[in-house]
Amino acid sequence: MPITAYSKTFKRELDSTQLTRLFNEHEVGKKISFRDFVKEDIECPACNATGGHYVNESVSSTGKVIKQAYFAFRDAEGNDAHLPFCDFYNGPDKQNTITNEGQVDFSKSNSPITQAVAWMVCCGIENSIFSQEDIRNMRQWFLELRQNGDFTFEVSPHLVNITRAFMVRNKRNSKEYTFDANAIKDECFDINQEVYESLHYKFPQLAPNFKDNSELYNLRLLSVLKKSRSIAVKESNSVTFDRTILSDKYAIARIFALEIRKANPRLRSSMSHSIPAVSNSNPLMALSALLLFVSDWENDKALNKLTQIMSYKTINDHNAGNVMGLNPFIHYNSWVVVKKLHELQQSVGDGINFDLEFENEKNRLLKLYYPITE
Repeated sequence: MPITAYSKTFKRELDSTQLTRLFNEHEVGKKISFRDFVKEDIECPACNATGGHYVNESVSSTGKVIKQAYFAFRDAEGNDAHLPFCDFYNGPDKQNTITNEGQVDFSKSNSPITQAVAWMVCCGIENSIFSQEDIRNMRQWFLELRQNGDFTFEVSPHLVNITRAFMVRNKRNSKEYTFDANAIKDECFDINQEVYESLHYKFPQLAPNFKDNSELYNLRLLSVLKKSRSIAVKESNSVTFDRTILSDKYAIARIFALEIRKANPRLRSSMSHSIPAVSNSNPLMALSALLLFVSDWENDKALNKLTQIMSYKTINDHNAGNVMGLNPFIHYNSWVVVKKLHELQQSVGDGINFDLEFENEKNRLLKLYYPITE
């Protein structure tokens, strides 16, 4: 249930109070009712769905507001009109996709980084460097990528861990898997990790060519490992779009995020000067992508807009940034890892039952490390 909606008439995201006020002040308010206006005017702030309805706030018998007014989106038959991957969709075929984590509420300022980004977004909109409509257009661009995607992958989450074992493993297992009964005394002992280190020797054909697939080196990072597994679990066999079509834009956006950090004193004091630091910041990457998007992805044009923003010391309208932003590169490194593993599984691991292999090897090692004594 979106609290805000995008108004085509006023070209910005508004809550019910703001939309009502602007409607009453506009000449359209003299021609049609507010509810009819809402049906024709608003769109979902996340998936651009139409068919909006205004739902009044709920008030208790004592006059206390117990539910804020919101917007509902229904089609002619009364069904949920949101797209299945929209956060606001509640149908039985709702898609819980990792990509949705790229949404950024520029109105929330929960940390020095998000506060600095929110200020810059408000400043950019207030001084017509970009607009809420530009943000909307970028969301539409990304929405079309998602809707037109035809890429389907199938990756066992076990393959993610097995591949990592080709790079990261216990010294004891550096040349072959070696059982050591004393290993369980180590507080870091993990039976599942032991299984993966053993399996990577059992299936040497799964060893990736890191020279040609350098992206897989990112599996050494625990954050990439966990998210890659999550993507494999949640989205295997679901139609999506190939993230590698964004590779050039992703490279530009990461570098430009460094420029934003360097230009803003609050960002400089809140985060380190490194590519991983800036690319892992959802709000900062969303702002970087936005400035590049409105600059036709040309670095010099975006840098000029950044300089304009930082030339202002104060802003008057702190609500100008009440809009949903977007980081189109969310979890990009993990997506690329999953694609590479999909190709690996298709080429040499298609006949392997990874679930069965994992369970059999785990049972074998459990008997070795935790023998039953009578």
